[in-house]
Amino acid sequence: MSLRLPLISAVMASAGLLLFISSRWPASLRYRYDWCRGIALQWLVAAGGCVLVLLSDVRYHGYYFERSIRPGDLLQVRLEEPVQAKKKTLKTIAAIRYVISGNTRVPAKGRLLIYLQIDSNAMQLRQGDQLLINSNTVPVSRSGNPGAFDYRRYCAWQQIYRQAYLQSSAWQLLHEQDECFVRRWLRESRIYCLQTLQQYIGGREAALAAALLIGYRYELDVDMVQDYTNTGIVHIIAISGMHLAMIYGALLWLLSWWPAHRFSDVTKGTLIIVLLWAFTLLTGGAASVLRATVMFTFLTLGRFMLERHTNVYNTLAASAFLLLCYEPRLLLDVGFQLSYLAVLSIVVAYRRLYYQWQFDNKWMNKCWDMTALTLAAQLFTLPVSLYYFHQFPLYFLPANMIAVPLSTVVLYGEIVLLITGRIPVIADVIGPLLKIIMQCMNTLVAQIGHWPGALIADMHIHLFSVLCLYACIGGLLLWIIHHRRQGLQLTLIAMTCWTTGEMFLRLNEQHQHKMVVYNIPGHTVVEMVNGHRIYSVAGEVMADALYDRYLKPAHVVYGATYRGMVNTCVEACTFPGFRVLAVGNKRLVVVDSVLPEMHPEKKLRTDYLLLSHNPHVDIRQLEQIFDADCYIFDASNTLRNIQQWKSDCYVLTLRFFSVPDQGAYVVNF
Repeated sequence: MSLRLPLISAVMASAGLLLFISSRWPASLRYRYDWCRGIALQWLVAAGGCVLVLLSDVRYHGYYFERSIRPGDLLQVRLEEPVQAKKKTLKTIAAIRYVISGNTRVPAKGRLLIYLQIDSNAMQLRQGDQLLINSNTVPVSRSGNPGAFDYRRYCAWQQIYRQAYLQSSAWQLLHEQDECFVRRWLRESRIYCLQTLQQYIGGREAALAAALLIGYRYELDVDMVQDYTNTGIVHIIAISGMHLAMIYGALLWLLSWWPAHRFSDVTKGTLIIVLLWAFTLLTGGAASVLRATVMFTFLTLGRFMLERHTNVYNTLAASAFLLLCYEPRLLLDVGFQLSYLAVLSIVVAYRRLYYQWQFDNKWMNKCWDMTALTLAAQLFTLPVSLYYFHQFPLYFLPANMIAVPLSTVVLYGEIVLLITGRIPVIADVIGPLLKIIMQCMNTLVAQIGHWPGALIADMHIHLFSVLCLYACIGGLLLWIIHHRRQGLQLTLIAMTCWTTGEMFLRLNEQHQHKMVVYNIPGHTVVEMVNGHRIYSVAGEVMADALYDRYLKPAHVVYGATYRGMVNTCVEACTFPGFRVLAVGNKRLVVVDSVLPEMHPEKKLRTDYLLLSHNPHVDIRQLEQIFDADCYIFDASNTLRNIQQWKSDCYVLTLRFFSVPDQGAYVVNF
């Protein structure tokens, strides 16, 4: 920040100076060089955005906890999320409130990813509880495997940079209650919603109901989520702008009896805005919900208070500007991007598509209306969806046609259920009815998800391809809507660039030669990439689930079309305690057991030395036997052994690479 902030300040000062000087030019000169003022203004806005990004980074804040902790200090934290059960641990996110050093308690800021040892006390922790923990934190881990999801980067955009694993004796529950009224009301409201839904609906449908209503997704069934993902309607179970639009429409309908009057309009507008923001806070304030809330706030202000009709493009741009000023990192949030692209796509294409066909039959017209809306929403979201998720649900249209109406009924029914939750006679009727509707919806969605060819997977595209796709879409819209021949020319140019880029990419793939040591906990896997062929060099055979999670994304990225066995490309020499493998024009030594006492006259020359499955060896012993360019510690070793080996390498000034710490080891040759 010490270097970037002065540079950004210099850009802002230059842009401001240019704007000031240009304002003193004669009118004729200002008109001729007005583009200079435009460029200066863009510089000023962009530099201001960079300043906001830097200033919003908690690491540069004076109270960031890493600036003040010392060995032996404690951290007082508050749990921001419910505790989630994983395979071997419990996971949650905590906000740091104080650094405790001796008898001193210093206010601190920051967020921490916490993994807890599973026990009865940890299972009883709830959102909002405060804990006293030790300050032994490490950077957020990541696999670093090619094509894998970068979890460290994902956490960083949420301002989470450190994580901690806490055994049962490493934390203590504090009985402090210093929540503000709003936070306490939101927590109690959320608890009431969850308890009511569980009481009157129950089962996995209660978890689905909680996700539909308040965005509580921590108890969703994994198979059910996969069914909704395969059919392209996962937005149904992720609280979004669609849900807020339903609530906004319901509020307008409920308040339609109120006679129009200046005072009543202001009261209605205020009530709608308060209820919308209360619902947004209750759901946790996801990016898509914030977008919809800000937009509906502008619409309400214009309609009920200012008596003006707003331009939807201005409203969309203003809401994005305000949200990015509040949190600049939302720009890279997938939900934020898809939400704005979907709304922009609907605004641009929905009406034009809908009026292409009109039906005399009322229900046919409504069906076409929903179809046009669904198709229009896909126009601008498709390239981004392919870029992030690498798949395309082929039957998204019938799935939406079924799930959207049913989920609308469920959402309104849940609101009625919560209102009548204290009246068992009514709630006992509504709850089972909602459960039956959700069971029907889940069954239909699951059946659609298992139709032949329901999901086209492994569609890996690069950012350049995304830009070309948007250029094609923009050109087609310009040609079809405005009848501009330049739009067709732009489309053809974009398609040519896209095809040329893909051709160069495939040519590069044919000439690639890599060695990859994967980061798979408890396993050793080393592969060699040779063109479009991938060979297993060392390690065990992966189960299907592990292959799909760790290896398949890398094979898709590298364009692998063939997987070979170890004996097709490797000449292996086995000695007591280690193996010597030829990987292309490099030599790899794998040490996975105890080495015998060896005192060679000449050290064995190797490019890479891989320690696997916790061999009882000492780095000094290895250094006397091997002349290795790089020592590699893979994820099959314990962290304690890796830490000891790293310390020895530091002392002996040996080059090393720790796969669990630094991610998969990829080398080109």
